Amino acid sequence: MASPITIIKNDSLLAEAQSIQGAARILAEELNTTNYKCYDPIERGYVYEIPYYFGNDEYRFSASVEVAAQRRKELEESGHKNARRVWLIPANPNEYDLEGAFSHYETLDWKRSYNYENGDIIFIYVSGTVKKVRYKVEVIEGLVDEDVVYDKEFWKDDEKYIQSKEWDWTRIRLVDGVETEDLSLAKLREHGLKGNIQGAMKLTGDLRDYIMGFFTQDLTKGYYPDEVPETLEEGTRKTVTVNLYERNPLARKKCIEHYGVQCQVCDIDFENVYGEVGRDFIHVHHIQPLNEIGQGYLVDPIKDLIPVCPNCHAMLHRKEDGINLSVQKLRERISTEVPLV
Repeated sequence: MASPITIIKNDSLLAEAQSIQGAARILAEELNTTNYKCYDPIERGYVYEIPYYFGNDEYRFSASVEVAAQRRKELEESGHKNARRVWLIPANPNEYDLEGAFSHYETLDWKRSYNYENGDIIFIYVSGTVKKVRYKVEVIEGLVDEDVVYDKEFWKDDEKYIQSKEWDWTRIRLVDGVETEDLSLAKLREHGLKGNIQGAMKLTGDLRDYIMGFFTQDLTKGYYPDEVPETLEEGTRKTVTVNLYERNPLARKKCIEHYGVQCQVCDIDFENVYGEVGRDFIHVHHIQPLNEIGQGYLVDPIKDLIPVCPNCHAMLHRKEDGINLSVQKLRERISTEVPLV
């Protein structure tokens, strides 16, 4: 039975095809190439939501949830070349401060020790005294051609940092981070790991499924707006840009684990008000103004961040007499019902 495929080009509808064969014909004509070369990016696109880039254009493909799930199962059970590859790699905390880097950058450039491809999933095992799988990341650029970020401030080994200038790089984004003894080296061996983790290894079977079972969130999808509403003025929405500390997925997760998802200013809980659609929705506000942050600053998710709703978040980014409102001041204003005009 044919499965309809939707093709999106640069966020605009390009075409709707009645099958992957039809989608391949449309894309081949668009790119002036053969149908055969279009099957793989379309399949990986609608099954795993992996975009396909051609020149300066981005193409995305979608099918029904049921069709995508069924095809994903078929690909992974058969070991098909289009199945999303899953890797396990080590990271030495004595050479590089990975947690510090994830707390500072939205994406990292990582040594390309294998031919990673866009959409691959990598689990990072932290060696040294930690000896646990701690992070799940997604490859968003298999081979970084230019503008590599060397993030020198997080390198602990100067010699390794110098060597890194000669490496090829892969760009990754943090998907989730966990802390559990169930992902220790000993536990991994109980579930199929043979030997030590000394280099990149492809994960399959029971060990892959065991590790994946602990990473249930995608910390960067759905809750990280680039902007929050501020006010309406002459029909045009003014905005406040959310800084990178508020967007950082690892810091955000730790903040919410500590405070919960209730707004710390007005006390709204979106799930209580809107039901299931509001579950776990909340913004995170960085308390200290950016102009007061010195070089080398690392965010503390408990002291520096606090959960707030979008409205309160916008107010916290506004100023009175040149000074940002504090969380406490805004809470007092709400509780005493002082008019805002």
